[in-house]
Amino acid sequence: MMRNFIAFILSTFMIIGCTQKENIDYVNPMIGTDGIGHTFPGATTPFGMVQLSPSNEFKNWNWCAGYHYSDSIIKGFAHTHFSGAGLAGLGDILVMPTVGKPSTSAGTEEHPENGYRSRFSHDKEVAKAGYYSVNLLDDNIDVELTATPRVGFHQYTFHKDEEVNVVFDPTHHLMETIFGTSVEILDDHSLRGYKKADGEAGKRTVYFYAEFTKAFKASLLTNNDQPKSNIKKLEDERAKAVVTFDVKSGEKLGLKVALSNVSYEGAKKNFEAEAEDKTFDQALFQAQQLWREKLNKIEVETLNEDDKAVFMTGMYHSFISPNLLSDVDGNYVVEGKVFHTDYPQYSNYSTWDTFRALHPLFTIIEKEKTGEFVNSLISRKTVSEMELPIWEAIGHDNICMIGYNTVSPIADAILKDIPGIDVNTAYQTMLSASNYLGKHSPNYDVNGMEDYLKFYFVPGEIGSSVSKTTEQNYYDWTIAQVAHKLGDVKNEKLYLERSKGYRALFDKKSGYLLPKMSDGMVPNVSTKTWDDLVKNYVSGNIWAYSMYVPHDVKAYMSMFGGPQQFAQKIDDILADTTTIGGAQHVDISGFIGKYGHGDEPGHQIPYFYVYAQQPWKTQKLVHQVMDEFYHNDPDGLVNNEDLGQMSAWYLFSSLGFYPVTPGDLNYIIGSPKVKSATVHLEDGKTFKVKVNNASKENVYIKSVKLNGKTLDKAYITHNQIMEGGELVFDMQSTPNKEWGVTEEATPGKNVASIPEVKQRVTNTPYSSNTENFFGTSLNIKLYCNNKDAVIRYTLDGSEPTGSSKKYVNGIRINRTSTLKAKAFQKGLIDSKTFEHQYIKTLSARLGKGFPKIQLMHETEDYGATDGRQLIDQKLASDAFADGKWNGFIKNNLEAILDLGQVTDVKQLKYNTLSNTYVWIFPPKSITVWTSTDQKKWKKVATETYDVVDSHEHKIITNSVSLGNQKARYIKVEIQNYGGMPKWHGGAGQTPFLMVDEIFVN
Repeated sequence: MMRNFIAFILSTFMIIGCTQKENIDYVNPMIGTDGIGHTFPGATTPFGMVQLSPSNEFKNWNWCAGYHYSDSIIKGFAHTHFSGAGLAGLGDILVMPTVGKPSTSAGTEEHPENGYRSRFSHDKEVAKAGYYSVNLLDDNIDVELTATPRVGFHQYTFHKDEEVNVVFDPTHHLMETIFGTSVEILDDHSLRGYKKADGEAGKRTVYFYAEFTKAFKASLLTNNDQPKSNIKKLEDERAKAVVTFDVKSGEKLGLKVALSNVSYEGAKKNFEAEAEDKTFDQALFQAQQLWREKLNKIEVETLNEDDKAVFMTGMYHSFISPNLLSDVDGNYVVEGKVFHTDYPQYSNYSTWDTFRALHPLFTIIEKEKTGEFVNSLISRKTVSEMELPIWEAIGHDNICMIGYNTVSPIADAILKDIPGIDVNTAYQTMLSASNYLGKHSPNYDVNGMEDYLKFYFVPGEIGSSVSKTTEQNYYDWTIAQVAHKLGDVKNEKLYLERSKGYRALFDKKSGYLLPKMSDGMVPNVSTKTWDDLVKNYVSGNIWAYSMYVPHDVKAYMSMFGGPQQFAQKIDDILADTTTIGGAQHVDISGFIGKYGHGDEPGHQIPYFYVYAQQPWKTQKLVHQVMDEFYHNDPDGLVNNEDLGQMSAWYLFSSLGFYPVTPGDLNYIIGSPKVKSATVHLEDGKTFKVKVNNASKENVYIKSVKLNGKTLDKAYITHNQIMEGGELVFDMQSTPNKEWGVTEEATPGKNVASIPEVKQRVTNTPYSSNTENFFGTSLNIKLYCNNKDAVIRYTLDGSEPTGSSKKYVNGIRINRTSTLKAKAFQKGLIDSKTFEHQYIKTLSARLGKGFPKIQLMHETEDYGATDGRQLIDQKLASDAFADGKWNGFIKNNLEAILDLGQVTDVKQLKYNTLSNTYVWIFPPKSITVWTSTDQKKWKKVATETYDVVDSHEHKIITNSVSLGNQKARYIKVEIQNYGGMPKWHGGAGQTPFLMVDEIFVN
């Protein structure tokens, strides 16, 4: 009886235990796969090299992760993906099981039955941490996926006795250029191969070794899907393989695919270390154990199940990247070269996003990994002899963003005493990065560092100047903190001074940070159109970047007039619902007024109310953001997840505090969304959050206690968290305007007023002759906003020096010239060089108001829709977002120029931009017609341009000979390049045609 009773009790506990949900059970990898979240639903391990996930056909930006919830067709299962990035890439080594005649043709989206791709339904799809499964409807194949860090595990179940195939497609990619592939049959169980590609992860090779749990009976290699007979190895542009099996109904076929970015040998070693003697179920158990370990680092109790799913999925997304780069033997590749270290190497650093909250989160719950991440980063300088990366993908810095942002997580780790870091070496890499003149973004113009090192701000002539200034000021402040820690007084002073450069950009009237030109003037910036904003701010986000001074908040408040005025500015941003014209940047979304939560540079704004002594507004706002922009559904992220940053913001905010200024060792208190939380620290201590009176309505803080003592400050320190303890919130439904409202409630010294910003650099000379064209001759006047400065100039394009010709009362020119001028004043740094091209042309000799232009199709996204900028006699720069280029993508540029009267014309010229990195190609051709009366047209010229065979970024001046024509009207058709070439990541898709000035001689 007793034995039976004990058995009954044990079985009862087992049943209870089986029904109790764990943290891992709340993870929903589907969150972010719809909308513009850009996450993938497939199987991976924390920080693993492999992300094994389904791929649809890449269609557009929404398919950056290879999969989009709106799709209904799976092309196959690829082994690498970015998690929530705003850029596309990878999608390495696609594998797909199928039934029927062996073939490597994928078929088409319209007719998937003609190839190996298959329809699927979300009803027969499961995604969990470390596991993914789906039924391929066309052939009724159940696919299950899991992974170890470097190996993808597949398991296919077939439902009748039949002959089946497994296709290997190394040509598959997400917006990359494929320039070589290979497949090789090794024996009746295994094969290997590689993919050579160029894209956001640079020019690289990924190798694979694949082994089945059962012998295949036949194999076939193809190139361009054309069979190659009697061969076991193929190296070509589009090599693929298909292997064939006989299976029984219900039989499970296993496949393991190991990757290496180094070599075949590396892939095989990775396989032997992680997969050789491991079954699918064992790999799945191990993957889920790894996820349990990470997900259990923070235990939470929430108001409802959906909130817990959002929180735990945020944890899951936060632990996907950075990703393992090195093989088990320590070899890895950076910028195409093989290196070796004794510690794990990682890549996929979206640090422009993740320095804000993800890396600070790691310093609390992933100290060991933080050390490994930092060591990987600093080794780019010390081992690979590169500079610190800006956005590194698979060991390649694609520089898609701005600033030397990597110094922030390095500095934060040093200041928090993360073990295992050579602090002095790390410090030297930071100093080097902060003075490096290279690394120009193809998206956001040159970096402007040469000017920044003189002005301490980036002048407005350079694209995204305000964003570059505010971010680099913050990075410099972090360097100053490390300098202080190391006793480097000289650099501490220098970098603190550099960190204040933003002050020169502050416009007290508008409360915005506005671009300041090197001549000392501030251009008009309209907030009614995106054109001006996209030019001067990353994502066009003037509101976020005018609030991006996390390192100097109290000084910045004084520039507004004090906390109340600062709070009013935030109020105004949140209340501003005005419509903005023009093309909005794709990466700004999740609006509350003009606060766009989907754009990371604004993530600190909700917490700035605390500094402004109105913390109850922060408490309300963070709940509004969490409630509106984070949901437990596929469209549950308001923008790109960005490799963990969007999730990290939510995790911190749910716990009730946030790292506004990584590097200052403080966390600003907001308002918790959890009922309770326990943060498990690596030394065994715990930091607990307890929320009394938690409810959806009770978003306001009544009082806070830390370790039993009343906390009047609206922040806690990093050390207080790491020492362990308990933070207790008492909540209520109405604002408490007495808690956390004193000047001392926030970190940092109070600043009564800001001294006048001293000028460091002589203002650049400028000319009132802003046009680039002139008719017969031109008298040029030069000015300088430093009245005591001396201007010296050249007309031959050479750089002016102190001995060049002195400007006195004017310069007269009668031929095309390149004017360069520089100003010199004692006590100031010599000015930046003014450069202007003056072109002698017939277009400038026409009557007043001419030429005129009539567009057959309006410009698209870029430039005035009526095309007037095409004839405004002002040349654009090589930055596509400078507001002067006119963009066409759906239509060719078709226009009629009216010269005002019948005129002798011999030549037509026009400028185009080629920046293939961002899908801007030169034209395919131009055709020109002339007419005297706009009734009879004569075709006078047709020119076809060379194809583009590699990436380029330049302005092209095209000259078209018209013969000797008498014409009043000139009709032009400039044809779009058309489908981009196969070497380009956007092969087949239509690029932008960018044209600036059309003029005649």
